[in-house]
Amino acid sequence: MDWRQTFRFLEAMKIRYVARVDPDVRYSQEEFAELLQIYLADPGGWEAHGYRFELVKNKPNVTIRLSSPATITKTCGLPDNLSCAEVGGRNMYLNAMRWLHGSSKSGQTLDGYRQYVVSHEMGHILGHEHANCPGADNPAPIMMQQTRGIGSCAPNTDITKTDLKV
Repeated sequence: MDWRQTFRFLEAMKIRYVARVDPDVRYSQEEFAELLQIYLADPGGWEAHGYRFELVKNKPNVTIRLSSPATITKTCGLPDNLSCAEVGGRNMYLNAMRWLHGSSKSGQTLDGYRQYVVSHEMGHILGHEHANCPGADNPAPIMMQQTRGIGSCAPNTDITKTDLKV
């Protein structure tokens, strides 16, 4: 076995990210960075699929921004009540209004909603597209747009409870 190839594989699973609060958003940069660390390290999140996340000051793979609804609309071309990330890209924009208030349609608490949205948008960065509810009372997939509602699915923030192909 060539350990150098194994090491490169492990390094490819490490995501170096920076956390930024946009200038037009009133929220603590430190608190945002701390919460991202907690959500990205969740055992039911992407770490369960072998990814590791490291908050860095420079040379990131990914930039995670807490952005105003107006920035989301301008940058992503989406309605101002959503967040966005580039599929397979390097930029994630979390909607500050949703960060502060969540989404009642998701069926989540505020903390649960934040966990979901960070995992969902990171899923896009990792190359995953949207998913649908697999059936009544099944956990809502992380890649389902839970912000818009979960239909007959059960609220869920745990990637390991859904059939996600990695």
